[in-house]
This record gives sequence, structure tokens and C-alpha cells, in this order.
Amino acid sequence: MPRHGSKDRIAAMSMVLLLAGHVSGQTMPPADPAVALAQQIKSDYDALTGRWQLVAAQVDGKPVPESVLKSTVLITDHDIFRFPASAGVGTAPQGKFTINPTTKPKQVDSTGEAGPNKGKVTRGIYDIIDANNKRACWGQPDGPRPTDFTSAPGSGRTCQNWRLISKALGQ
Repeated sequence: MPRHGSKDRIAAMSMVLLLAGHVSGQTMPPADPAVALAQQIKSDYDALTGRWQLVAAQVDGKPVPESVLKSTVLITDHDIFRFPASAGVGTAPQGKFTINPTTKPKQVDSTGEAGPNKGKVTRGIYDIIDANNKRACWGQPDGPRPTDFTSAPGSGRTCQNWRLISKALGQ
């Protein structure tokens, strides 16, 4: 006959191991892959949220002029984006986007809600370089997804580098 305390002891030891991982800064991955994916998506959306300044870009292999870079600000709020001023390097002035952080490179699909590309899906890739810098490369609306961060002449691709201005979204 098993002793009454053995289940309690196993539960207590499991709790100690779990807490030890949290105290040491190591967290156990969720057992459910769907939960892990949801956490990864949330983490990337959180990292992408903010006011971003365009710092470098190429459209169809040509560098975007400095004057356009300085005047191009992007505001992203999780899965929503908008350009508060006229931007010559976006596919739409506002819209929604979905991400897939499990691919290499990570994938993003953007759907414009206004402008000439309203309703069209623009496929791209993205990279969160660090907390203050990200990059993206986009194909043409309703066209194929880029596979790398290059914009050769004739490719129709738009590649962008962004620097975080603020996590506060503002206007």
C-alpha cells in the first residue's frame, strides 16, 4: 500500500523545480505548441508596436531620397499600421497585418484598408534586429513574397530599415 505522502512529495518537488526555473531566469516552454506559437506572435507584435522612423529604404533597387526618409513615420499598434503623413514608400496609408514568426525569414502579410491598394495583400518578410531597429522587405501588392532582404532593379521589391522613435503611439 503506497504511503499517503508520496503524491504530495512529488507535487511539492515539481513545484520547487518550476519555481527554481523562474527564479534563475529560465522559463519552461509551454507544453502546448499552440500556446507557444501564440506567445511568440504576441512577443513579436509587442516588439513591432510603436512609432517608427524610416532610416533607409530601396524601392525596385533605387535608394529612397533622404528627404523622403526623414518625412516617413510609421505607427504600428500590434496588427494595425498607419502612416500619419503622406509616405511614398508604403503600399497603403493604413491597414492590418499578420505575422508568422516561425519561418526563416519571418513572414508578414499586409492588407491595405485605404488608398489605391485597398483590399490587396502585400506579402513580405521582417526581422526584429533589436528593441530599437527592425527591417522589412515587401513584394508588390498581390505579388509573390520576397525570400531575402534585397531590392534589385526590376524586382519590384521595397526594402526598409526602421528605427523606433517611441513606444507611445501618438497621432
